[in-house]
Amino acid sequence: MSWGIEIWDQYDVIEKHTQFGIEFVEKFQRFAKERSRIEQEYASSLRKLAKSFTPKKKSENHENGYTYSWSKGFSSVVKEVNDLAGQHELISETLTSQVIKASDELVKELKLDRRKFLQEGQKVQSALNASIKSLEQTKKNYESSYKASEHAKQKYSEADADMNLPRVQVDKARANMNTKIQYCEDCKNEYILQLDNTNTHQRNHYSTNMPQVFKQLQDMDEHRIDTLAEFYRRFADAHRKVIPIIGKCLDGMTAAGNSVNHVEDSKSVIERYKSGLNPPGDYEFEDLGKKDDDNTSTGSGGSGTPAGYRGTLSGTGRRKEKKRKGLIGMFHKSCRQCWCRPDENKEDFSDLPPTQRKKKLQQKIDEYTDKVNQQMKAREAMNKMKDVYTKNPAMGDPNSIDDQLAKNGKELDFLRTELQKYEGYMADLEGHNSTPTGTPKSSNRRKSKVLDDENTYATSPVSSVTSPSTAASQRSSMSSQAASTAPTSPDTGIGDTSLNTTGSGYPPDEFSDSEDEEPTQQSGLEKVLFRCKALYDFQATSEGSIGMRAGEMLDVIERDSGDGWTKARRGGNEEGYVPTSYLEIPSS
Repeated sequence: MSWGIEIWDQYDVIEKHTQFGIEFVEKFQRFAKERSRIEQEYASSLRKLAKSFTPKKKSENHENGYTYSWSKGFSSVVKEVNDLAGQHELISETLTSQVIKASDELVKELKLDRRKFLQEGQKVQSALNASIKSLEQTKKNYESSYKASEHAKQKYSEADADMNLPRVQVDKARANMNTKIQYCEDCKNEYILQLDNTNTHQRNHYSTNMPQVFKQLQDMDEHRIDTLAEFYRRFADAHRKVIPIIGKCLDGMTAAGNSVNHVEDSKSVIERYKSGLNPPGDYEFEDLGKKDDDNTSTGSGGSGTPAGYRGTLSGTGRRKEKKRKGLIGMFHKSCRQCWCRPDENKEDFSDLPPTQRKKKLQQKIDEYTDKVNQQMKAREAMNKMKDVYTKNPAMGDPNSIDDQLAKNGKELDFLRTELQKYEGYMADLEGHNSTPTGTPKSSNRRKSKVLDDENTYATSPVSSVTSPSTAASQRSSMSSQAASTAPTSPDTGIGDTSLNTTGSGYPPDEFSDSEDEEPTQQSGLEKVLFRCKALYDFQATSEGSIGMRAGEMLDVIERDSGDGWTKARRGGNEEGYVPTSYLEIPSS
């Protein structure tokens, strides 16, 4: 079907129709732009949502509970939402590149073609109008000449019939008539010729020229329609192509839900928060009558020790105080706050429960062990390179490796010192006699395999053993911190629920009916278990502790119960707690 044949007389309508078609393409272009903007804003909102709920650091993941299956599942959901945002961004980009830009180019093309075709149509129509105008003009000339010739004929007939007129006038009338007749004949011939030309032009106009223009406009409009149909398909494909990926994102969210395991989460809670402490024992019956007798005896000076003296462990008053500060005290608000604030952990993690402290210390030991191994491998490589340079000086200067070796040696010193420090903390926690950073070790103390590698470390230009005076100052600083803040210090009572090694809650010389036990050295003072030597100076910084000097001999009256403190007597009557790692404990 052709516009030039079917609607040959609707040129003005076709002109308006093509203009409406171009405006419709522009309307669809605005629609696609708005859809693309909505997709982009939606994607941005999804990314912002995912970012606000994504943990910032790995350490934060652990401390905030992102180690459980339900929290990992939530992280997976957040990640899938972020991936989902990427698919909506892809939809927006596809619409922009394949629909919006293409529609903009189509509009420009349609406007240019329409202007061109309409100009051709106007040119053809103008030619037809000019031919018709010429026809009308020749027709008018013919009509006027015909009337003039007829009038001239009538005048000649009248003059010829009038016998009174001279012959000259009759001849003149006849000549005028002939002239008019000839002019009429010429106008007639011109009219006939123009009529033939106009008819031919009109036939060509409606059969060839204008149908060609209509065909061009029809092809343009059909191209617009086909392109719009392609745009509609692209509009749908932009979303259809990402549906499989969106489905995978949704499947990932479903898998995150299926991965949640309440059994494993319960185990993780136990592993993370288990303190390793035993529940408190039963309350003991206190005989008030016997307590009054003991208080009266003690107040009268029968034992030779002032009542309430902090240096002795006799009497039920001290025993009651230790009970209240023992395992029951671990449920106190301050203890719970200390253990449940990971950001406030001390260097030796002494504010954590035993199980959690051991886990943290082991992580530190593993971390520094890996670092030491890396540095040792790097040092071995540098030594090999130096050997190669020494054998073949053309490849490089052996002395250039010395600075790197020196730097590596210092780094190894630092790492080994840190490793030794944390191994000392671990040994103290496990109840072994160990020294912290830089202190000399005895044969019964724990050693690290990394620290025993003397062959590799012997090439270090810097010594890894710190002088005893430096170690003493470091230990003094560490012990003062532990004594003032750690829950295992003498005046806190945590880990000191027993006053002797017999397993009872009373001193070894109290409530004993045996007459074969050895008497105490002084009345009211506890029995001396053995003597030991102080390795370093220590200054007492908390109530219940005593100071000592390096080389001084002390009487041990209570062994280390695992909290890193030993009770000793100095000078015969001054009693208190000192760091176990500062003492040279006999092996037997």
